[in-house]
Amino acid sequence: MRAISGRFSSVLKGKNEPGLEEITALLNFDETPAALVENETRSILFINSRLMRVVSYSHRDVFRKNVGFLFPGLDLSTSFSGEIRETQIKRRDLTPLKARVRFDFIDKGGKWTVIRVLPETLDEQERKLHLEDTYRLLTRFSRLADTGDIAEKIYQGVDIICEILGCETVCLYQADSSLPQLKRVAVSGNVEDFPRKLPSTDLMKLEKPTIWVTGSRIMTELHREARVKNIEYVASAPMLEGGGAFGLLVAAGKGGIPVSLSLDGMEMLASMLLALFQQQVLVNNLNERIERSMYSVNLKNQVFESMNEGVIILDNLLKIEQINPAAEFMLGYAAWEVKGQSYENILIGCDRLLPALVDAQKGKETLNVGKAVLNRRNGHAFPVLMKVIPVHLGESVSAIEILMMDISEHEESKAVTQQLEHRAVLGDYTAAFAHDVRNPINNISTGLQLLAATLDENDPSQDVINRMQGDCMRLDHLMESFLAFSRPMELKYEPFEVEPFLKRIIDRWLPRMSRVNVKPILHVEDQLPKIFGDPRSLENVFTNLISNALEAMTDNGDTLAIKAVKVLEINHHPLVEISVSDNGPGIPQDIKTRIFEPFVTTRKMGTGLGLAITKQIVNAHKGSIKVESFPGGTVFTVQLPADIGE
Repeated sequence: MRAISGRFSSVLKGKNEPGLEEITALLNFDETPAALVENETRSILFINSRLMRVVSYSHRDVFRKNVGFLFPGLDLSTSFSGEIRETQIKRRDLTPLKARVRFDFIDKGGKWTVIRVLPETLDEQERKLHLEDTYRLLTRFSRLADTGDIAEKIYQGVDIICEILGCETVCLYQADSSLPQLKRVAVSGNVEDFPRKLPSTDLMKLEKPTIWVTGSRIMTELHREARVKNIEYVASAPMLEGGGAFGLLVAAGKGGIPVSLSLDGMEMLASMLLALFQQQVLVNNLNERIERSMYSVNLKNQVFESMNEGVIILDNLLKIEQINPAAEFMLGYAAWEVKGQSYENILIGCDRLLPALVDAQKGKETLNVGKAVLNRRNGHAFPVLMKVIPVHLGESVSAIEILMMDISEHEESKAVTQQLEHRAVLGDYTAAFAHDVRNPINNISTGLQLLAATLDENDPSQDVINRMQGDCMRLDHLMESFLAFSRPMELKYEPFEVEPFLKRIIDRWLPRMSRVNVKPILHVEDQLPKIFGDPRSLENVFTNLISNALEAMTDNGDTLAIKAVKVLEINHHPLVEISVSDNGPGIPQDIKTRIFEPFVTTRKMGTGLGLAITKQIVNAHKGSIKVESFPGGTVFTVQLPADIGE
C-alpha cells in the first residue's frame, strides 16, 4: 500500500477529530481504492475515484446502500481498526474480484470506518510488466516530435494513449476558433462511439479531469451520447493553453474501468498531447522564419516574374534597369533590349508620366498616373492604367517602379456590357409592344371567324380568310414567344428521374417522327442520378431541341439520338449531361456562333426566340448548353445539376 498524505495518516491515528467533508476530500487523495462506511447503519457514505474504477459504479450509485452491496458477506460488527480480511468485491458487470481489505476506524467514537482495498490483487510481476509497457509507450510518445506532419503525429499520439490507458476508444476534440463547437480530430478504437462535433459548453463543464460512469448524472452532450450508445464509462481531461481551452481528451469503454486509467494519468497525457501541438507550432514558426530569411530574394523575384501587371524599374536617372515578362509582352520588347535605355524611348504616348516620375524622385508616395494609351513595338496602341512608386533605401529614393495594367479586355467588356444593356432595354420595349399588339390580333382573328361564318363554304373569299387567320395565329405565337422571353421565370425545383422524363417527351413526338420517317434512339446511363430542377420548364428545353432536329431532317430514314450520362465538374459536383443529335445538314458557321442570340434562326417562319429561351431556362438552372455542328449532323449538349440530397 502506498503511503497517503500526512494529514490523512494523522486522521487515521486518531490525532484529530475529522468532519465528513474532510474525510471524503482526503480519501480522494488516497491512491488506494477506498470506501467510507457509517458503522451504525452499515451504509456506504462515499467511495473514491480509485474504487469507482474498480467497481464501475459512481458515488451516486452506492450512496446509502448497505456495505454488502460492494463487499458481499463482509461483517463489520466483529472488525477492529487495522484488521485485514479476505473478501470479495462486487463489480457492476457482476464479476466478483477477490481482494484483501483493511479496516480503519476514523474517530474515537467508532462512528465511521474506512475500508481500503489492498493492491495485492495485482501480481508484482504483472505490475512490473505494466510499468515497463507504460514506459515504452511514453518513450514512443516523446519521439513523435521527430516524425511526420502534425496530423500524423496526433493520430499516432492518440493510438499510444489508447494503449497506455487500456481503453476501447480514445478520441481528441479540438476547439474551433470560428464556431462555438469542438470538432473531433483523431480517434483510436471505435470511431462511432462519439460524434464528430460537440458543443463548446462541454469543454466548459469538463474543465477538470472527470470520470463518468453509467447511472451517473448526465452533465454534458458527451455523456448523453455515451448513455445512448451503452458506453459504461467516459474519462475526460481538458487541454488548456494560456488560460484558454484548446481541446478535450476523451477515453471510454463498455467494460469495467481499466486499472491503468486514472484522472492524474489523463491530465498528464492531455498535457503531453498539448505540448506536441505547441512544439509543432514552434517548429513550424521557426521553419517559416528561416525560409523567409533564406529565400526572400527568390520570392521577390518570383513575384516580380509572375505578376500579371507590367513592372518597369528605373534608376535615379530614369533609365530602365529591369522589366518583368508581363511588361515584355505588353510592349513587345525583350528585357535585354531595353536595359539602360531612357524610359521615354520605350513608353511612348503618355505625356503625364514625366511629372509623376519627377515627383517620385523627390520621395513622394505612390502616384496614380491614371489611364493612358501606349504604343507597342509594332506601333499598335493599347490602353493601360499606370502607377509610379518610389523605392526607398533609408531616407533616399534608390529606384522607381512603374506599374502598368493592360485594360484592353476591360474596355472590350465595357462595350459588350453596353450592348447587352441596350439589348435589355430593347427587350423591355419589345415585350411591351408584344403585349399591346396581341389584343388587336385577337380581335382581327375573331372578326375573320365571324366573317367566314357569314359566307358560303365555296366562296373564293374563304381561302383569303383562312390565310389571314393563319397569319394571325403566327403573329400570336410570335407575340407569345416575345412575352415568354421577356418575363421573369418562376421555377419550382424538385428532384426527378431522367429516363421517364425523356421517354414522356419522346412519346408525344412519336406521331410526328413517324410522319417524317425519323427513328428515335434513347440511351440513359445506368444508375444515373436525378436532376434537380423544374420539370415543366426543362420539358420546354428538350421539346424545342427535338422540334428543331425534326425540322432539320428529311424523310429518308433519319435518326434522332438522345443520350443521358453522368459527368463531373472541376469541383466534383455531379452533373447530368443530355445530348440531342440529328443527322441533318448542319448549321451554317455564321449562324452557329450566334445560335443562342434572340431573333437568330435558320427557319423561314421561325421567331428566332426558341433557342434563346432554351438557353435562358438552362442558365436559370445553373446549367450549360452548347452546340456542335458539321455537314451531316448537329449535336446540342445540355448539362444540368444532379440532385445530391441534403
